[in-house]
Amino acid sequence: MDAPHPKSSHAGHQRDLSDEELTREVRKPSGNQPAHWSFEELLARHWQPVVEYAELCTVSDQAAGILSSAAFTRLFVGALRWSGPMAVWRPELLVTVDRIAAEWADDPRRQASLHPALRGRDEPSVARPSMPENRRLVYQAFQRLPEPARCLLWHAEVEAEGLEVPATLLGLTPMTAAAQLESSRVRFRAACVAAHRDLAAYEACLRFSRLLDVSVQRGGTHLVPDLQRHVADCSHCRYAAEQLDHSGDRVGVLIAEAVLDRAARAYLDSRPARRRAREAPAVSGPYGSSSPRYGARPRPSHGSWPDTVDSAPPLSAIGMISSPTLFSSVPRRGSCAGR
Repeated sequence: MDAPHPKSSHAGHQRDLSDEELTREVRKPSGNQPAHWSFEELLARHWQPVVEYAELCTVSDQAAGILSSAAFTRLFVGALRWSGPMAVWRPELLVTVDRIAAEWADDPRRQASLHPALRGRDEPSVARPSMPENRRLVYQAFQRLPEPARCLLWHAEVEAEGLEVPATLLGLTPMTAAAQLESSRVRFRAACVAAHRDLAAYEACLRFSRLLDVSVQRGGTHLVPDLQRHVADCSHCRYAAEQLDHSGDRVGVLIAEAVLDRAARAYLDSRPARRRAREAPAVSGPYGSSSPRYGARPRPSHGSWPDTVDSAPPLSAIGMISSPTLFSSVPRRGSCAGR
């Protein structure tokens, strides 16, 4: 099978479609088989960051490729069943990598393929993804947002990509994407405040919620005595104060830590736009003006989370994921199979 992009005969048409439109193509009845070109385009758009994240969880390029392919396959099968993401594929794919890695940790045949930090059947809490207590508000707030808002925040804030990237994925103009990104930031912060109230541990948390919000927005350096005493005694509000601080680059860091947990920092450090900003701050701002380009990097030892290596979607992965036999037995919504 040819590489999906740009060699596919549908390549020109695919680039004009948003991720949501591609997902609708995946779900659209087309005889007995799905439209392979829509799978291929979604694979081409998201393979590189997903396999780089999988490399943080595994000990070899081969294992990372298998883990990445398994994540794509799981979401593609879900799409055929009318479940899973429509417009926000990237974080869903990364979370799916986490979930499958946790499953591998309980499988003696797969354990050796995982990064040492993720192994150990005797300690399941080490391997299984968990919700960090100090990121619960951010996680709840992010999940409450509509998919286009999550897509914008993930690609602009976490990946630090230029706005043309999420604009293309959403089928928007860069100008419209910029306006919607600002709106998404406002909605995200409001959702964090709402989550603080919804998850309040004590009645006092509700009383101080608005004051805490305003104090953090003003810098959080001079809290009124009553609020200061409450925050000192209440971990819920103490964690909330940190999560309501959206200054500087914190939005992307907070979201990544809420969604990816332990591997968040390593993933953030591996993002090309962020790396370029660190290496040439006077030339490149926090949001790169072009699509990311990846340079080959050797796989380091496994004493710490590894960095990234260059990897394009291999033909074997494309063939595995979009193989007719793989999806031929998957019942689509509305079919009689599986009822």
